[in-house]
Amino acid sequence: MARRRHPRQPSSASARWPFWLAGLLGLLWVIVAEAPASWLGAAVAAASQQRVLLAQTQGTWRDGSARVVLAGGPQSRGATLAPGVLHWRIGLTGLWHGRIRLGLRWPGLAETPLQLAVQAHIGGWTLRQVQPPDWQALVPAALLEGLGTPWNTLALRGGIALAFHNASLESAAGRLRLMGAVQVKASDMSSRLSTVAPLGSYLLRVHGDGAKADMQLSTLSGPLILAGKGVWNGQQLQFAGTAQAAAGQEEALANLLSLLGQREGDKVRIGL
Repeated sequence: MARRRHPRQPSSASARWPFWLAGLLGLLWVIVAEAPASWLGAAVAAASQQRVLLAQTQGTWRDGSARVVLAGGPQSRGATLAPGVLHWRIGLTGLWHGRIRLGLRWPGLAETPLQLAVQAHIGGWTLRQVQPPDWQALVPAALLEGLGTPWNTLALRGGIALAFHNASLESAAGRLRLMGAVQVKASDMSSRLSTVAPLGSYLLRVHGDGAKADMQLSTLSGPLILAGKGVWNGQQLQFAGTAQAAAGQEEALANLLSLLGQREGDKVRIGL
């Protein structure tokens, strides 16, 4: 008579392995989620080729703060410290859909916090301005010196007001596409290359439609008159402009104008 075989009962160890795995994954998530803000600092430094650095980091990479330093790269000896402390908060609720939220507060530069959305997609990503639809920041021109040449040679002084209106930046197929409007207003600018101070106030308007971004430079006031137009096609910038001295300032601005481009009559041609 054949013996009746009883089904083998799973061992207690094999029955518990899903719980061990879930616990291990949970522990790893806690470790990653609460990683220090210095992790984000290392990522920013690598992505910017050592041009943007996060110093004096506090908190975690998802909810932290730091001082922002601009530098000229790995071989640069100079650097400038941005005013105020940058605070950030990264929301991960949409991570499974390739989407995160980024909240920025920078009291030293902007009165209003900025909310951004980052969406990953096949072949690239999109960075979109969410709130407010109009956001402004004021940056001291001296901060640019930390980026190295040519900013450390120009040694600009003055205030730079940045304004973004429903702006978004998309990276796809090796191109960077801009949607929305960006405005840069440089007020009471001066340079150590000229004894004339201030040189003037200027306005740069940029408007992108996704296919291209058009830009226009104009002079608001001052003895150094700048004007020009350009276009960004997603890969390359083309810009053509002029610089000239106001009446009575030709001799005082002659040396500076010679550094800006090739002279044609009473104007200097500027091209990129």
